[in-house]
Amino acid sequence: MTLTVSLAQLGPTTADIGHNTGLLADAYDRAVRAGADVVVFPEMAVTGYCILDLVEDDTFVDRNREALSELATRTGETAAVVGFVDRDGEARYNAAAVCQHGEVAGTARKVLLPNYRYFDDERYFEPGEEVAPIAVDVGDTTVSLGVSVCEDLWDDAYDRRPVRELVDGGADVVVNLNASPFEVGKRADRARVVRDHVDATGVPVLYVNTAGVADVGRNVIVFDGDSLAVDATGALVARGAQFDTDLLTVTLDDDGVGQHVSGGVAAADGPLVPAGETVKPERRERELFEALAFGLRGYARRTGFETVIESVSGGIDSSLGLAICVEALGPDNVVAYNLPSSVNTETTKGIAADLAANLGVDYRVVPVQSSFEELLDTYESHAGPVSRGVAKENLYARVRGLLMMLASNDSGGLLVTNGNETEMALGYVTLYGDACGGLSILGDLSKRDVYDVARYVNERAGEAVIPEAVFDIPPSAELSADQVDPFDYDVVAPVVSDLLEGRLSPAEVVARFERRALDPERYRPDDEGRTVYDKFDAEGFSTVVYDTYRRMKQNTFKRVQTPPVVAVSGRAFGTDFREPIINGWDGR
Repeated sequence: MTLTVSLAQLGPTTADIGHNTGLLADAYDRAVRAGADVVVFPEMAVTGYCILDLVEDDTFVDRNREALSELATRTGETAAVVGFVDRDGEARYNAAAVCQHGEVAGTARKVLLPNYRYFDDERYFEPGEEVAPIAVDVGDTTVSLGVSVCEDLWDDAYDRRPVRELVDGGADVVVNLNASPFEVGKRADRARVVRDHVDATGVPVLYVNTAGVADVGRNVIVFDGDSLAVDATGALVARGAQFDTDLLTVTLDDDGVGQHVSGGVAAADGPLVPAGETVKPERRERELFEALAFGLRGYARRTGFETVIESVSGGIDSSLGLAICVEALGPDNVVAYNLPSSVNTETTKGIAADLAANLGVDYRVVPVQSSFEELLDTYESHAGPVSRGVAKENLYARVRGLLMMLASNDSGGLLVTNGNETEMALGYVTLYGDACGGLSILGDLSKRDVYDVARYVNERAGEAVIPEAVFDIPPSAELSADQVDPFDYDVVAPVVSDLLEGRLSPAEVVARFERRALDPERYRPDDEGRTVYDKFDAEGFSTVVYDTYRRMKQNTFKRVQTPPVVAVSGRAFGTDFREPIINGWDGR
């Protein structure tokens, strides 16, 4: 017997049950035409995964169950495995229904409930208790389908082993429904986890993931697809597209050996990755660039924005930001503004103009000096002179923010912000100034990542789309004459990443320096070849680390008021990093 399975890698819209039902029905029809015996949809495909407290709304949950029943009536010989929210009295379950011949043939409930990062399954759901395969008809015989949901596959930290239980119960093949967020470098980990289960059980595992965008309030989550089909030999037979919807179809013979049929990516001859071979990590810069563009595109579409507004200064951050906007929505849907003052240099103004021309976007220049002077004069005429230079500098940024919000309100375009992870940590963004906007597209990239991804943009294009001059000028906010950022980003950026993404304490970062054990991928030599160990002794490095921690703590109040961050790393500012504003701990 040959079993043909389609993995429907879709991007449901959060809580739009009607829209999502239409996506599911269309994909089911396409799977039938592809000859599928079974089509598998992602986790909570009917509702979208990040519905948060909507799961407490009885009417909403009941409507999603009605939609599931309506989908079931559409099924014929091709079985459909559909993620939805199940309900038993007051208890809610993250579940998957197996539908065939016009009815629900069985239901599997998620057993392992994650409670980390963005995941709050323990808050919203009860765990499934019974684990057993569900029989589906395939021609004149039946197949025992082992249905598991997301975390049930990632079982290392749990006492139960749902996949093992399914196989012990007689499952011929295991399918796993996911809403697995993108994280740079995660693709190899996914393949490893799936293959470990195949190696342990000898049963094929088919992994389907969401390909879309959702949010948890303070973070925009990118689900990157990358569905996987691993056969009984442990060979990676095919995988779904990354950062796109897809319908991946494979066949399995009596021995569980797989063959690619259509959709996705597969080797021309034999499996994509033979059994026993390592799945190599993807190039970091490519994944980051495509993830941010995909995240922006999905967020804009799902929130009703057709155009994007980007303020370009001639610096590296806004240069990369504009390139991401163009990749996401196309040049015709992007408007770039340069907002020069008397302290902006001809160099940066020229870079901004060249960048906009290279990317083919509508480019507008709105000088801010006269507005700055009028506001300053109005204030000083009535309230007295402004004594602090930083207050005047921030006024430049706030005039720009005011004008950009005016442009957004007038055009209906989405204003994006360009503060990167390092600057947000250090407080080197102006609240109600350059922090204005509806989405932070660089807020999960370190300053070094910004440079790396910007260079990748040029490499990818085969030309200097981002003008080479921007890589050579010293980083500057240009809020006063001859201003230069007061940080060594080659050192401070990885320190921030260690504290945030690495979850290290300041003391541990210093201890690793003393052991010369800092992550060499983060603490790379600078352009002159100097390492962090060349630049600092232990006391000097400790001063940098604790000053960075102090700045992070003091600027929490800014971060909680800035736009949601597109999350692409192991830990992002926002919901992923829950920090108190009132915080007396100095890290020592």
